[in-house]
Amino acid sequence: MLKKFRKLTAGVLGGAAVAGVLMATAGCRITEKLPLVLDQERAAGQQARFLQAEAQLRSPDAEGRQQAAVALLSMDYQPALQAVLDAMEHAEDPAVRISMVRAAAFCRAHPCFEAVLSAIGAPQPDVRAEAALALSRFTEAGEVDAMMARAAAPATPSSQKQLLYGALGEGLAIRAVPVLLAGLQDEDPGSRVAAWEALRKIARRQLPLDVEQWRQWWSVNSSRTREDVLEEHYRGLAYELAARTAQVNDLVSQHNELLNLVSSPEAQTPKALLAALGSAHASVRQYSARRLAALDPQAVKGLKPDDRDCAVLRNALGDESPQVRQDVVKFVVRLEADCRDELVRKALDDEDPVVLTTALEAVRPGIGPDGVERLERLLSGSRSGEVREAAANALGKLGSQKSLPVLMAALDDPEENVRWFAVEGLHKLGAAQAVPRISEMLEKDASARVREIAADTLGDLGQPAGVPALLAALDDRSDRVREKAVSSLLDLATGSSDRMIVIAGGLSKKGLRDAAETVLTRVVEQYGNAEEMKSRLPDVYEQLAAVQKGQNEFSAAAGTYEKLDALTGGSPAVRRELVKCWIQGGEAARVPGVVEAWLAAAAPDRKAQVLDLGVDSAELLHSAGSAREAAALLELVTKVAGEQADEKLSSKIDRLRRRMSG
Repeated sequence: MLKKFRKLTAGVLGGAAVAGVLMATAGCRITEKLPLVLDQERAAGQQARFLQAEAQLRSPDAEGRQQAAVALLSMDYQPALQAVLDAMEHAEDPAVRISMVRAAAFCRAHPCFEAVLSAIGAPQPDVRAEAALALSRFTEAGEVDAMMARAAAPATPSSQKQLLYGALGEGLAIRAVPVLLAGLQDEDPGSRVAAWEALRKIARRQLPLDVEQWRQWWSVNSSRTREDVLEEHYRGLAYELAARTAQVNDLVSQHNELLNLVSSPEAQTPKALLAALGSAHASVRQYSARRLAALDPQAVKGLKPDDRDCAVLRNALGDESPQVRQDVVKFVVRLEADCRDELVRKALDDEDPVVLTTALEAVRPGIGPDGVERLERLLSGSRSGEVREAAANALGKLGSQKSLPVLMAALDDPEENVRWFAVEGLHKLGAAQAVPRISEMLEKDASARVREIAADTLGDLGQPAGVPALLAALDDRSDRVREKAVSSLLDLATGSSDRMIVIAGGLSKKGLRDAAETVLTRVVEQYGNAEEMKSRLPDVYEQLAAVQKGQNEFSAAAGTYEKLDALTGGSPAVRRELVKCWIQGGEAARVPGVVEAWLAAAAPDRKAQVLDLGVDSAELLHSAGSAREAAALLELVTKVAGEQADEKLSSKIDRLRRRMSG
């Protein structure tokens, strides 16, 4: 033991100070009583060593000062001790005082205790802190009692109490527990915390800052000695050391295994990585999982894992590390192995959102009833919007009618994407019963994307109940929603003349004449010859012609009026609109000949109406700049009317002739 101590001391002190230290048999030993007889030669040598060390106390080098103080404290020479005490108490430089305190702590110089305790009240914070650290080395009963008395004294400032509590805790002074218990009730928060931390160090217990709990502990442990506490600390530290050693050994093993894997020529092959995925070491599993997830598609394609590989993957999907599970499922979903779907089902039991969304996106019809139920639970109960979104999408792809209720419930989900995929899923399932609810979403949902897919779905589901919401959506603030509403209305414009006429009217009212014309044309084509449509067909033609005129399609409108003319048997109003369309369509030359034919075919009781229409047509031609056609038609009407023209018709002809000549 002495050899070890001398070797250690020589390394710390060095130089001339070593000689003084080696005079002690076990570190720094101080004898308060000098020998009665000193050999003159020994006395001279001691005096020389004293003077050398005492002079070094004023060295600017902190290490040199401390070594000198240790050398002085190691001498059996009262002036040496006094020199250290004087420097500790009276040195103007705080750094010198700190060096003396450290030397006293190193030597555990009990004659220095009072001076070190006094330094706890030094004006310099660094000196006070060093004194508190040194006091923890003084553990004799009287010294502990002195620290306790000072800590308990009412006049002791809180800052000193905190340092004293800390020193008592570091020194494992169990006899100071009553004072520390009192400190737990100190008015100063810092003192309470310092007392609490000291108690935790002594007791090796993590009790809260609660006086009653600490009193209960003390009632059980008040008979314990400092030796008992040291024994407990020793055992605790030994246990921690063993645990740390095991950790270090485990880290070394992990490092070696990982290094072998990384440096192996086969490190990039799936088989090697799959084998490493079964490692007992977390870091190796993390590395192999990351590499598997990043494998090139060509490396994964055609891979046929055997039963052992599948078992490794199954275990890895239960790994405690979310990152490992995330990487493994990314690898699994790319497999074409027999165990692929089973592994995906296992991943669906995970709680990690990334694992779940990856597995959900890879779900295939072979998932089975249990898998579908798991998807339904995720859609209805997951706290992750991304998971609910992926679950809704997966249920839609699977096409199970049993999922209709949960998809319907998801239409109220707070997340936009979840509602979107819920509508899409109902769309794929052809859920006609969802039309009322989807219609409501089209009218009220805050998301334009959701309203857009709602409009599209209503058209594909083909239910008349969706028409009102689609017509209302023609006023939607989103262009895309309006476009989808028009498209869906066109999809629904079939199978019922009544519904088609309503749709055409709504489209026309919103100025969507192309779409309205398409629907009305369908009505004519599909129901023009139907008996039940005879009474309504004229109105359809009227609407169609009005739409065509609104689009400046005058030739098409004229064709519609011709059909309407044939249907109504020569209505003057219809023929008047027909003439207007010919004129506006650039076919004014047709008018005289057609009017002549009308006159020739008119029954005697209707001839006057046709003559009146002829005059009106001539006036329209004149107003449109077709003077020649107007003159020819007026001449024809005058000739046919002859002397049988009534006064009203003659007056009308005369007025027009004057306009044309003037």
